[in-house]
Amino acid sequence: MLKSIGFKKINIAIFLSGTGSNLKNLINHSLKKNSKFKITLVISNNPKAKGLNYTKEFKIKKKI
Repeated sequence: MLKSIGFKKINIAIFLSGTGSNLKNLINHSLKKNSKFKITLVISNNPKAKGLNYTKEFKIKKKI
């Protein structure tokens, strides 16, 4: 019988075009031990979006 030792987090992408207030909340939740997801990519249609600053701070890949 296999023993369960945890779960694998789901990789997700976030779309943003502004300040990234929702992104910040999602990042904070994803860093919790019991979170079921990990943010691996942020996509924006606005290269000047302030929310892209979080990608630098938390080392998340971004696409514009």
